[in-house]
Amino acid sequence: MREYECYINKRGKEIKKLILFVGESFACGKLAELVRRTTLEDIILTGSITQVWAERLLEQLKGQDASALGRLNSIRYLPADAVRPAEGEKWALLFSDIDDDVSSVFQMWDARPFWMFGEMRKNSVDSFDVWETFRKCCDFIQIVTYQQDAEPHVLEWKKRPDTDVELSVVFPMYNVEKYLDQCVRSVTAWDADYVEFLFVNDGSPDHSRDIILKYQEKDSRILLLDKPNGGCASARQYGLKRAQGNYVGFIDPDDYIDETMFQKLLRAAMEGSFDISYCGYKEYYDNTGEIQEIPDVLGAPYNRGTTDKRAIQDLIGYLRIAIWRGIYKMDMLKKSAIHFYTELRRFDDLPFKVEVYAAAQSVIAVEEYLYYYRLSRPGQDVAADDERLYVHFPIFKHLDDSVGSKKDYRLNDKLLQCKVHTHRYALEKIKPELVAEYVKQAREDLSATDTGSFLRTADMVRCCIGKRCMLYYIAIRKNNLALLKILRKWK
Repeated sequence: MREYECYINKRGKEIKKLILFVGESFACGKLAELVRRTTLEDIILTGSITQVWAERLLEQLKGQDASALGRLNSIRYLPADAVRPAEGEKWALLFSDIDDDVSSVFQMWDARPFWMFGEMRKNSVDSFDVWETFRKCCDFIQIVTYQQDAEPHVLEWKKRPDTDVELSVVFPMYNVEKYLDQCVRSVTAWDADYVEFLFVNDGSPDHSRDIILKYQEKDSRILLLDKPNGGCASARQYGLKRAQGNYVGFIDPDDYIDETMFQKLLRAAMEGSFDISYCGYKEYYDNTGEIQEIPDVLGAPYNRGTTDKRAIQDLIGYLRIAIWRGIYKMDMLKKSAIHFYTELRRFDDLPFKVEVYAAAQSVIAVEEYLYYYRLSRPGQDVAADDERLYVHFPIFKHLDDSVGSKKDYRLNDKLLQCKVHTHRYALEKIKPELVAEYVKQAREDLSATDTGSFLRTADMVRCCIGKRCMLYYIAIRKNNLALLKILRKWK
C-alpha cells in the first residue's frame, strides 16, 4: 500500500473528497487501487489530461472493477482551472504521474487543498518548492520523490496550530559587536517568513544588544533574549529551550554564512525528513582576509542522504564536523534528551555534536561550502594553549555517561576516535609545562572507553583516523613523554 493510501485510511473519517491531478501516463490500475483501498466518496480527475482521456480512463476502470465505482458518490473530470471546491469543503489533492511538468501542480493553489499528497521524480521542481507554495493552505503535506539508483525521499509535514516557524537559528552573543553586522546581514538576506533568529545576549558588556535591537525594529523574525552571563553553553541552551522550529541551527555571531545556507540546509532536510542536514565550511582569516575551503566529508553516501547507522556514526570521529554547519530536527533532540551542558564554559559544541550523530537515524550533506568560520581574533577558544584545554575531561565524562553507557561497541569505537582526535589537538597546542598533567588525565579518559584490547584499539585508530593519531594514542596510554615531544615538533 502506498504512503498516501495509508494516510487517507488513517484519516478516513475526515478525508472523503479527492482532487486527483495526473498526467496521461497515469494507469487505470492505480486509480482502481486507490478507490478500492480507501473510503473516498468524491473524486475530481484533472491535471494535464483532456476530458476524452479521463472518460476513457473511467471506462477502463468500470470494465475492470465496476464495484469500486459503485462505492463512490461521484467521480468526474474538470479542467484544472475550473477546480474550485465550495467554501468550507475540505479536499485532498493527490498529484501523480505528471511526467516532467511538476510545476503544473502549482495551478491547484486556487483550489486550496487541505491535505496534499504527491509522487514525483527528481527534476527542476523540488518537493520543497511545492511545500513552500501550499504550506499556508494545507494542514498536511506528504510528497515522495523517486531517485535513480537511490532510496526515495519523503517530505512529510504537519501544520502546527501554535506556530508557523520551521527553522530556528540560535546565536550565543557575548562581546561580538565588531562582527554582528556582517553576521546578521548574511543570515537575514533569506527572506523566508517561517524562520526565527534568536540572539541570546549572555550578559554582554559591549553594544551587541543595542545592535540587535536596531535590526529587530526592521525584521520581526529577529528576537532578542537577555540572560545573565553564564557562558556559551548556557546561552545556546537558553535559545534552544525557546526555539519554536521543527529544525534548529546554531551560529557563532563572530562568523557569517553564505546567504543561501539555511535555505539549502532546510530544503535538503525537509525533502527527505532527515534528522540532520549539514554543509561544508571555509576558514576566514580576520587578519589577512584570506578565505580557504576546508577538505570535507560531503560526498557519498552523505550527499544523497543516508540512513546507514555506520556511516552516520563515522562522522563522530571526524574532527571537522562542527554543530554550526548544520541543522537538527527538534523531535530528535527532544526524544534523545540532547542539550547543552551549561556548566561547560567552552567547547560545549563537542558533546552536542557527538550526541546528535549518535542519536541520528538519517543525515544528508549539501555539497557546498556555505559557512565562514572566522579565525585569528583575540579571545577565541581555538587559541587556548593553557589550562582551559582541561575542559575536555569533563566533556568526555559527560559523553562516557551518555553515549558510552549505551554499550554499543561500534559507538564506543567512534567515541574513542573522537577522544584521540581531541587530545591530539590539545597536546599540539598546550604549553610544554602542562603536557605531563594533560597526558595523565587523558590516559584516564581513554581508559574509560571500552574498545577492547590495547593492540586492537591502536590498530583501529590507525585504520580509521591515521598513523599519527595512533602514535598519539600509544604515547598517551603508555605515558611516553619522549614520543610526545617528538610528535609535537612534527606538527
